[in-house]
Amino acid sequence: MLTFLSLFNPTTPSELAFFIAGGLGIFLYGINMMSDSLKVVAGNKLKLLIQKTTGTIFKGILTGALITVLIQSSSATTVIVVGLITAGLMNLRQAIGVIMGANIGTTITAFLIGLKIENYSLLFIAIGAILILFFNRQNIKGTGGILIGFGLLFLGLQLMSSALLQFQNSPTFKNAISRISNKWYLSIITGVILTAIIQSSSASIGILQQFYEISIQTGIGITLKDALGYLLGANIGTTITVMLASIGGSRESKQAALSHVLFNVLGALIFLIFLTPYTRLFTWVQQSYLPNNPKMTIAFAHIFFNVIVTIILFFFVDLLAKLVTKIIPAKESLAVHIADKLSDELLETSPVLALESAKALIVEMGQVTLEMFDVAHRYFNENNTKYIEECQNLERKIDFYDKVIHDYLIRMPTANLKSSTRLYQIIYLDTIRDFERIGDHCVNLVEFMTDRYEQGISITTNLQEEFNNFFNQVHKQIQNTIDCFNLKSITKAYEIVSLESEIDTLERKFRKSQFNLISAGHLSQEDIHYVDILSNLERISDHCFNIAQNIIDPFYMQRPDED
Repeated sequence: MLTFLSLFNPTTPSELAFFIAGGLGIFLYGINMMSDSLKVVAGNKLKLLIQKTTGTIFKGILTGALITVLIQSSSATTVIVVGLITAGLMNLRQAIGVIMGANIGTTITAFLIGLKIENYSLLFIAIGAILILFFNRQNIKGTGGILIGFGLLFLGLQLMSSALLQFQNSPTFKNAISRISNKWYLSIITGVILTAIIQSSSASIGILQQFYEISIQTGIGITLKDALGYLLGANIGTTITVMLASIGGSRESKQAALSHVLFNVLGALIFLIFLTPYTRLFTWVQQSYLPNNPKMTIAFAHIFFNVIVTIILFFFVDLLAKLVTKIIPAKESLAVHIADKLSDELLETSPVLALESAKALIVEMGQVTLEMFDVAHRYFNENNTKYIEECQNLERKIDFYDKVIHDYLIRMPTANLKSSTRLYQIIYLDTIRDFERIGDHCVNLVEFMTDRYEQGISITTNLQEEFNNFFNQVHKQIQNTIDCFNLKSITKAYEIVSLESEIDTLERKFRKSQFNLISAGHLSQEDIHYVDILSNLERISDHCFNIAQNIIDPFYMQRPDED
């Protein structure tokens, strides 16, 4: 079949260099675009899926493989895992299972490259462009991005292939290849270095597939043993990227990165010992089943490597987790931290001290709530999806605090309690409810702002300044609330009441301006959007007022309508 690339015939060294460099750039960009678009289509529920389905190592492996197939990035899966460990919602043992599965899932790219559909690369790009340009729904646009990335992937491979084929008659090229051919150890080193440079094992192995196919077609180039050595090196090289990314990160990210390194390096060493039988096996596979598709031989060799390594190391997950924890000692998890603070014995022997323990954790919960609010504020000023993930992690922390503290307080025996102790038990239950509701409103704010960015809703400089002032006032309100509760400070409580009045005045002023726009028939979708944001900010202040009112008058039971 005649392709548009057959019209080009690079011959000069500069043309060949341009084709190889440009093809590599298009190929790498295509893989990244496909991965990013898959994440858009999959949405933000991936983290919840991982959290809910990783109760055992086996489930973790299956989940890690599935998620990585969906988003085409083992690194992205690892990032999600790190977030869940940090939030105390997953332990290292479970995380290792997901990382194992991610290594299997990432091999799907090699199978896509092995498909004989490169002649349709421009068609994929055209269809993808239509979906992006003529449809507004994010899922459809995301699908368009997947198709464009898919097309660019194959287009880049074609450009590189057309240039590499011109080298087959070059004496210099033949001499260079003869020096490295049948030297598997050089292939391993090359795989490590090249994968570390381009920061993608999928891309690195895609390049290997293309070069190996040309070697088979021309009889000049690398052998299958060289290719498999490169594959082992690529699996080591991809861990360098993860390790570099973890520098300066949390202890959890370092543990996850080290787990990834140990898993891949141990796997490569196991297969290095059996490299000769490994080569014989896939020589037979290629000759018997894939004589016309060398790329697919590499794809099957890649998944075979990851599946076998996973099966072998499956039985040593606990040992691997202990080794990682010994090298990088684990920070106390949130669950352990809370369990240490809340003593069941105190519930019976000293309810007053039990209340103090609960109070200390409620203050911590308030600080997490304030942190979550600040993340929402940063997201208001900066369109960066990392804030969505940060907010989700903090929401899980708040929900965890809420559940554990609530369960602890209601288990407190009330029969022999003094009336003042019973009263503070009720106040503390009210307080965690208010902090939890503030967290919910922060989630609402993040969702509204995500819609704003997706729909391209603009904001004037003056309006942005007004809202930043509003955010700053509410930040102060939450901080005062934490201090007020912690110190049982009447002074702070009255500051909150006063600031609540100011915030209500600001909200009424803004709503009045919106009413005037409605009367004039000028209210836009943008105006409605900002009213929603303002409403959630005002409700956060209401919940702060509730907490302060309980400090001013512990017997106050009238609350604003719940929202």
